[in-house]
Amino acid sequence: MIDIAVVGDSATEQWLARQAQKLESEGLRCRFVHREQGLGNARESDLWLVDLDGITPGTLESLGLNEQTEKSPGRPWIAVGRHFSLETAQKVLSMGAARCFGKPLTPRALAESCRELGIGAPFHGAALAVLEDREAVYQDIDGALTGAGFSSARLADLQKTLEALRWQAPDGLVLSHYPESLSLRGVIDLLRSFPELTGVPVFLLRGITRQGELLQAMSAVADVVYIADVSELPEAVSRRLNRRPTANSPPRRLFQKLHDYEQEHRALHLHAIVSKSDRSGRIIEVNDRFCEISGYSADELIGQNHRILKSGHHAPEFYRELWSTISQGDVWRGEICNQARDGSCYWVSSTIVPYLDQSGRPYQYIAIRKDITHVKRAEVQISQQRELAARLGEAGAELLSVGWQDGVRGIRSALTPLCHLLQAEGILLDLHQDYPFLKDWSWVLPESEGMPALWIRTTDSPAGDEGPICQSIAEAPLRTNNVRVGTMSLHGSAGAMAETFSQRGLVDLLANILVGALARWQREYEHEIGRERLRVAQKYSGIGTWEWNIRTGSLYWTEQIPVLFGYSEGELETSYDNFIGAVHPEDREAVETAIKRTVEDNHPYRIEHRVVWPDGRIRWLMETGDITRDEAGEAIRMLGVVQDVTEIREADLKLERQAILLNMLHDSLTAFVLEGRFRTTLDTMLKKLLELTESDFGYMAEVLHGHDDKPYLRIQAITDISWNASSKEMFSRVGTDRFEFRELDNLLGACIREGKPVVVDPQSGISFSHLPPGHPEIRTFLSVPIFIGPELVGTFALANRQQGYDEKLIEFLRPFSATYGVIINSQRMLDMEEINRRNLVRAKQRADQANRAKSEFLSSMSHELRTPLNAILGFSQLLDTDSDLNEEQQDNVQEILKASRHLLTLINEVLDLARIESGKLDLSLEAIPLHDLLEETLTLVRHLARSRDIALHVEDTRGIRVTADWTRLKQALLNLVSNAIKYNRAQGEVTITVGQHDENWVDIRVSDTGPGIESSRIPELFQPFNRLGAELTHIEGTGIGLALTQRLVELMGGSVGVESEVGNGSVFWLRLPSEQGRGAINTSASPVVQPHSHSGQATEVPEQSTPTVLYIEDNPANLKLVSRILQRHPGARLLTTSSGAEGLVMARSEQPDIVLLDINLPDTDGYDILRTLKADRGTETIPVIALTANAMHNEVRRGLQAGFDDYLTKPINVDELLVTLEKYLR
Repeated sequence: MIDIAVVGDSATEQWLARQAQKLESEGLRCRFVHREQGLGNARESDLWLVDLDGITPGTLESLGLNEQTEKSPGRPWIAVGRHFSLETAQKVLSMGAARCFGKPLTPRALAESCRELGIGAPFHGAALAVLEDREAVYQDIDGALTGAGFSSARLADLQKTLEALRWQAPDGLVLSHYPESLSLRGVIDLLRSFPELTGVPVFLLRGITRQGELLQAMSAVADVVYIADVSELPEAVSRRLNRRPTANSPPRRLFQKLHDYEQEHRALHLHAIVSKSDRSGRIIEVNDRFCEISGYSADELIGQNHRILKSGHHAPEFYRELWSTISQGDVWRGEICNQARDGSCYWVSSTIVPYLDQSGRPYQYIAIRKDITHVKRAEVQISQQRELAARLGEAGAELLSVGWQDGVRGIRSALTPLCHLLQAEGILLDLHQDYPFLKDWSWVLPESEGMPALWIRTTDSPAGDEGPICQSIAEAPLRTNNVRVGTMSLHGSAGAMAETFSQRGLVDLLANILVGALARWQREYEHEIGRERLRVAQKYSGIGTWEWNIRTGSLYWTEQIPVLFGYSEGELETSYDNFIGAVHPEDREAVETAIKRTVEDNHPYRIEHRVVWPDGRIRWLMETGDITRDEAGEAIRMLGVVQDVTEIREADLKLERQAILLNMLHDSLTAFVLEGRFRTTLDTMLKKLLELTESDFGYMAEVLHGHDDKPYLRIQAITDISWNASSKEMFSRVGTDRFEFRELDNLLGACIREGKPVVVDPQSGISFSHLPPGHPEIRTFLSVPIFIGPELVGTFALANRQQGYDEKLIEFLRPFSATYGVIINSQRMLDMEEINRRNLVRAKQRADQANRAKSEFLSSMSHELRTPLNAILGFSQLLDTDSDLNEEQQDNVQEILKASRHLLTLINEVLDLARIESGKLDLSLEAIPLHDLLEETLTLVRHLARSRDIALHVEDTRGIRVTADWTRLKQALLNLVSNAIKYNRAQGEVTITVGQHDENWVDIRVSDTGPGIESSRIPELFQPFNRLGAELTHIEGTGIGLALTQRLVELMGGSVGVESEVGNGSVFWLRLPSEQGRGAINTSASPVVQPHSHSGQATEVPEQSTPTVLYIEDNPANLKLVSRILQRHPGARLLTTSSGAEGLVMARSEQPDIVLLDINLPDTDGYDILRTLKADRGTETIPVIALTANAMHNEVRRGLQAGFDDYLTKPINVDELLVTLEKYLR
């Protein structure tokens, strides 16, 4: 930059500010000096620019120009003004002004003037030719020039000067001596006759010219500078060379050359490689294609000889022949192998054409080339590829035989033949994945004994290992399961083989071989490092320790401490300030207080605090420590342990939030169960949910379906975000059919359509673009569907959570979703129960009405029948006491008594049955001694047994007690024993046995030797008024006894069963709770239980604890079989029925632990029973197992799909049935 001081007034300063940028672009650095300040004490500059506007010639001297001229002789200055009077011009020139400029003065004009005056940076590096044959004189000239940064060349005579200057023109010519035979004008004219020397300035040294020649030469020849003394030569050269034309003003003939170039360029094909050279072979022009293929830029090529592209492929004779051809003016054609900048070689088919001057001598050469590299390479690639593949196969086979201990030598040995072929000097394995066995290897194997060098570099490589210094000739990534684990590269001299190796994918094959070997070696190595691995794992357990010398203040910590603070090992300098600086600002006071309390008060040091990592993340650390004190009790050292507990803190926070959520859900569910307020519960849940998730607003909706089965939303709870009167009125309709969304082809219905949560955030590209005017903005949004099983029952949505919504939050809210679904489902069940309750109330009212009518009828019948029966039975008894009656009359009386008593029994049984069915039979349950009860019962039937010649056998039952009603149990036993006598064969037997079924139950079995009952008729036994055809015989009976017996026993918490085989008699049994098993009673009816007359306390009926199996089956043989099978399962209670309808009733009342169900029942289908059981809330959880003869695969599949918990086929596999029962009864 040229330093210029601009002297003037405020107008000058404004001009300078306006032109500052342009002045700087011209290389001018200008500063303003006010003229009132004067120039006497101003610092020196390269040039003074003085604005004369407003200055008279008389006041010029007051500026201090004379003082500056005396301080810096020869320092130029320039005057500028709008008008110059003659007097002013003479004055400034007399004071040393170099130029006078009229305004306006442009920055370019000022810059040109500086160059003309030789002001600025010296023209360093210029080369001058010195015509001087005297050595001593030349040395003086050369010393002056080199001292100023110029170079010179001595030319001893004029002939050599002309030859040398024609080939390479200098920047200037110094004439110190010339032949006496020539005049100075003749010498200069001779030099100017050559075009190359036309513009070269000539410097004449004083004393070389003869009388009169100097004036003649300088007046006739341009660009000649006279130098009075050698010491002035450098400054004169610098001034003159700085005035040479710049590249922006080329000579006229340059435009002609450019025009010629454009014409020639049009004739060349766009894809040709073109260059131009001067007569000496130096490149003067190249096209873009040349630069692309060579790798050099045009600036790097121009001025260079074509030798820069020599590849060494051709012999020197090849180039001599080429140069000889073109230098003679002939065209040369041929193929040349060149070397690009990156060292690669390329082949071109070249045509070199010389440009000839008027004398027929070449003055330029143009070379047009075509790239034929691919043709040359194709000739050798196939054979190279085959040979390389063979070497790869050999290498792979050798590596298979090498273990991990010898892996490093095995790699080098296996790859040596391949490296020789590729001219590779070394192999580099740069591994990203940690291969533990590498630590036992040598990191570097230098080249030796004809084997290549091998470098292994990982993140754990030893410091100072620089790896190969030669270039990479082939490289490929090492991948395991598509994950990059490192890089393999071969280093050496690039060649055709290496190029083929890379381009044909062979290098990738080598990489796969090495990856396979590394993986195999890693597996081998891992087998041997169990204990070492444990030690390393403990090292990285995330615990650091520190020690603080309290007296000296020095602090020591292990390498893990910086890691806990977010730094790499060794990155954080050990100091107390760095420790405190890493602590979270909000926790620093607490940490320092804890340390102080430990030191001063011997308080245990234990604190959890946060640290801020360099990347801004916050972690939680737990520190514990203790103090070491000297004999005087002074603290001298403090030891501490630091552990990262971030995960624990986050887990605690998560548990805390989960606890808040679960407590909220528990309170909401409890409130719903106790109060049954559906919408109030949802309002509370929504409010708590918004607080928990830090959301602005949201809603909870129920999914309903219209008549077209199309889903729609009914809003049950919503945040009131009303923005106007109409919206406020809309929000008041929450929970009704007037606040519903039926059009769900939008974001509100997205989760319903997709069946999964929908998240909207700024990154998703989804927005609520059609909100009503005034509606609050929705920035983030979450909508979650609510399912009960496969059924979509509801949805809830949240909006405007600052940190957005994600999968973690959705997972966190799963309990909320489940609870909300339960509440919706429960409300629906309650609604359904209310409907059912109303239906039941109406049904009960009808049933009560029917019962009242029946009771009135039975009461009337009882009265009407008992009145005449009373007379008949009374008079019969009187007759029976009359001793005057003859035998025939006595027999008639007995028949009347018998018939009367039978009729009375019939009436009582009908009334009892009616009372049981209406639920109005009173019982008094108590512990009854069976021995006494049986004796009382048998007393009543012994006469009947004797009359029919039936033997009665009773086991000893002393000490056995059951829980029952004395009267009703005696009535039930009397019915069974009477039937056993009546339906027995002549001289038959009736046996009564009592046995403990398990610790909770007692079985009373009444066996007879009668004809038995067909198994198909057994289910009809307990039907009222059904005597199975006995009404056609002489045996008295009503068909009510067994039905009444069954009802009575079940009311007492027991059960009745029968086992019979045609020809082998029958066994009827009663199963009643034992005195110890009182807790097992679960009566199937609902009697009013009153204490017995001699019992002082009421007896409660607790829930049944014995496992119960309900078997619904119409085949007696199957019933008997399952009964026998269940005898192998101690403690199980079997209930049986052959009716599907009765089975449903028993399932609801008895609540069995498992249901065995035959599919083909006479009254209904097993699938209908299954659906009914699963749809009933009281029985939906009871396991149902199919036990059927439908054994086809499609039938089994259908059964399991229908919902059977298990599907067993007949014939029954006993073990399979027991295992299945055990699974569900456990």
